[in-house]
Amino acid sequence: MLTIEKAIDLFLVDRELKGNTEKTLKNYRQFLGYFVDYIGANKRVDELILGDLKGYHLYLMKKPKYEGHPFKVNSDKGISKVSIQTYLRTLRVFIYYLFEEGYTTENLGHKFKLPKAPKKTVDILSDEEIDKLLNAITENSEFQVRNKCMIVLMLDSGLRRNEVLDLEYDKVHISQNIIKVFGKGQKERLVPIGLYTKKLLLKYIQMYRPISEYPTKKLFLDQNKRPMTENAIKMIFTRLRKKTNIDRLHPHMLRHTFATRYLIHGGDIFSLQQILGHTSLEMVRRYSHVASSYLISNHKRLSPLDNFQKNKYRF
Repeated sequence: MLTIEKAIDLFLVDRELKGNTEKTLKNYRQFLGYFVDYIGANKRVDELILGDLKGYHLYLMKKPKYEGHPFKVNSDKGISKVSIQTYLRTLRVFIYYLFEEGYTTENLGHKFKLPKAPKKTVDILSDEEIDKLLNAITENSEFQVRNKCMIVLMLDSGLRRNEVLDLEYDKVHISQNIIKVFGKGQKERLVPIGLYTKKLLLKYIQMYRPISEYPTKKLFLDQNKRPMTENAIKMIFTRLRKKTNIDRLHPHMLRHTFATRYLIHGGDIFSLQQILGHTSLEMVRRYSHVASSYLISNHKRLSPLDNFQKNKYRF
């Protein structure tokens, strides 16, 4: 009969045929690997019971976060509730697959409820921090201009890190002020760019990124004229954290900042949904809460009547 290990191989092929990205497939393999560590590679799928899934949940709750990690010091810190929920959600997708394909006779996924996890708060950059970030990158060299282009695409157009890395030069339509982006699930969308971003992209493309000179279509290249990697982006942000003293700085924070400020400056959530590439409005509504809080906290400073009274008695 079919073992868990072999069933995962079949599942990954099925996901690949459905168009899942390489990163998604990598996550599936990694997260399901944790379940294999618990249940055993040779466990037969037709022997799985609900108790196995609940037992795995308890196992994750008690497991130290960095257990067995070669570069992390062992500690008693456990896996976060958000991570546990992610691992169990992946397992449930796999369990549903087993039932739908007829490898199991009982729909265990329907009975297996996901635990609740605290929602992460949206953290954004202040005006002063944005200024500090942009000033930390000069435009005196190819790689400084390249780095600044990548930063502003996240900050001013809301691109994800991988969307920046995967961006190709023929998807940048400068004259139309738009770029074509391939997001999650290989879904293409049009994203507008501002004048500041447009100016930087023009400078980079015209001065440092000749289109026909290199075999790759990727827009952003390293010093060896190869496409930029995730590790390269991580190194850029490590340097920027040190230079700006913004310790919480990370790529997704720039996307959060864009989304929140888009709403603050009058954008609507439906347009924002299209720009960000979210499939549901629920993902976008969290930004409206942050934007509302920001506007309320700034009303004292921006209140028209308060400012009128101040100006009235200034002299």
